Formats: sequence, C-alpha cells, structure tokens
Amino acid sequence: MRKIRILFLPLVDAVNINAQSLNVREIVTRLNTEQFEFSLFYMQEPDHKLLNRSHIRLLRLPARLKTFRLLREMFSGYDIIGYMDFSPASYIFLHCPKSMRRRTKVVMHVESLSQMEDVSGMLKFLYAGIAPRCDFYTGITERSARDFVSVMHRKVSHVLPIGVNCRLYSSTRDVASRQTTVLFVGTLVERKRVLLVLAAAARFPNAKFCIIGPDRHGFVEIVKRRISALGLRNVSLEGAKPQEVIARAMQESDILLLPSRIEGMPKVTLEAAASGLPCIVFRDYETPSVVDGLTGFQVSTEDEMMDKLALLLDDAQLRERMGIEARKHAEKFDWDTIAQCWQNAYLEIASTE
Repeated sequence: MRKIRILFLPLVDAVNINAQSLNVREIVTRLNTEQFEFSLFYMQEPDHKLLNRSHIRLLRLPARLKTFRLLREMFSGYDIIGYMDFSPASYIFLHCPKSMRRRTKVVMHVESLSQMEDVSGMLKFLYAGIAPRCDFYTGITERSARDFVSVMHRKVSHVLPIGVNCRLYSSTRDVASRQTTVLFVGTLVERKRVLLVLAAAARFPNAKFCIIGPDRHGFVEIVKRRISALGLRNVSLEGAKPQEVIARAMQESDILLLPSRIEGMPKVTLEAAASGLPCIVFRDYETPSVVDGLTGFQVSTEDEMMDKLALLLDDAQLRERMGIEARKHAEKFDWDTIAQCWQNAYLEIASTE
C-alpha cells in the first residue's frame, strides 16, 4: 500500500514553541506509520523526538533562498500540504496552474480570522491571495469554522481541535506552603492584553503574578514601564520558556488568566487544564477548552474577569474542585485521542478526487 505523503510547513526546531509547530510535532509522532510519511522543515536543530523515525523526513531550510527551497519541495508531488502558511512560497505555489501542482491537495487550518487584524499590510496581501485558493479547510473549533464560512464563503470539511500531552502536563503539585499564583502564558503583544494582567496584579497585591512568553516588537518594554509605574512587586517576567519549564510553572501555579479576546482554541488553556488549573478566559471566541462554571470561567467584561479572579483567589476549595474537573476535561483532548481525528480527516482528504 502506497503511503500518503504529507508536507507540513511549520518549522519543527527544538526551540520553536509556536503552537502550530508544537501541534505538528505531536501529530506526526502519532499517526499510523504504515499509512503516512511526513516531511518537515527546520532551521537549526529539529525536535529530538522526531529523529530516527522512518516515516519522517527532516529537511533543513537554508538561511538564504528559503522561498526557492520551499517551492522546490512543494512541487515534489506530495499528496497533501498541511498547515498552509502565508509566505511568498505559498502564494507562488497557489498561483501556478493546477496542472503543475499535480495531485497535491492544500489544506488550510483555520484558527481565528480576527487575528488577521493585527498584522502587516504585506501579510494581509499574502493572506488574501492564499486563503481563497486552498483546496480544503479545517477549523480548530466550531466557532472558527462558522466565522470562516461566513466571511470567506468556503466549505470547512472538518473541525479538528488541538490536543494536549497529558503526560507532560500533570495535575500533581504541592501548593500548601506558597503564595497563591496567577499565571499568564503567551506572546507579549498588544492583542494578548497582558497589561490587563498587570491591572489585576495591582488590584490583588497579595497574589503572585507570573508572566511567561516571548517578546514581540518590543512590547515587553511597555510591560516593564507599566510594572514600574504601578509599583508592582508581585509580578515576575520570565520571558520565553520551553515546554518542560512551562509545565513545571503550571504545577507551581493556581490559576491561568488569559485576557485576550482574539483566539481560536488557546493551546495554553488545555495545558493549564491538564495541570489542574482553573482558567479565566473571555467568551468572545467560545473556546471548548474551558467549561464555564465547571473548569473555570468564560467572562464578557473586564469587571467580570476581576470578579471571577477575586472569587478564585479567595476560595481554595473552589480552585481545587475546578482543577479536578479541568484535568478530567483535558483528558478528552489528549493527543492520543485527538490525533485519531486528524488521521481520519487526512485519509478522507487524500482519497478525495
């Protein structure tokens, strides 16, 4: 039986903590090795768990002439190109005659259209030229699929949620003797609304607030200035951290606070849930990773966010109950289960004429 050949576009370097990169690395290690083979790009050093696997080809992307190298691979007769990105190579590939692409089917994984509001003009141009020309579309949630259909008027063939590694993210932790800790994990960028985390830190000075995530466009300097202006002594800026360190930070925390209103299905909320943390998120994007009132809270306003945070900070038993339910909920999204949904979708896509 001929294997289905898939090229995934996110880079899979060991230091890359981009959600799409992490998702791809989980997927390719779980799909049936008798049915699939994968090609993956990296820049410096690939994730070690991808090494020495007969069904995975690791391709080093050069520092120069990236577009040429990407195009050469994209025209190599793959059955599927997955996680289509918005690069010049993707734009050129999709604007070439379909006869040149042969049997290759291009799959765009739709997360959140509203995220495109906070990007450069060039990226908007590339998106406009790439998104309508893909062959298949999958949604990360029912909400993201519905929004995409209403705006782009393209059919979404499958809803494929992301998963979580429930072995890496554990709910075992010692919380008896330390200060109650509120955790934020995400890129330091305006749309993540990390300044609202600082406002919460000012309002609840007896709690510790830990902020983990890489800087983007120097936004960390704005965060530092706000910390100084508010005189906050209960906030720690930890910068970017690998998965293992984030998992440990979650074991040492009590609540995850994610003030962003522009998301798809935040990976960090599943990781927190698997770690036994109740989450506070905004209901704008209707994430299925947080069950309102059971595993955390989905709020509508900043005032409501502060009220729910106060409730969790004041009630350790409520945190514990919600944490137990969060872990149970996260287990439904374990990658070993979710990967089967991705496998079935790719088999169906590959078989479509």
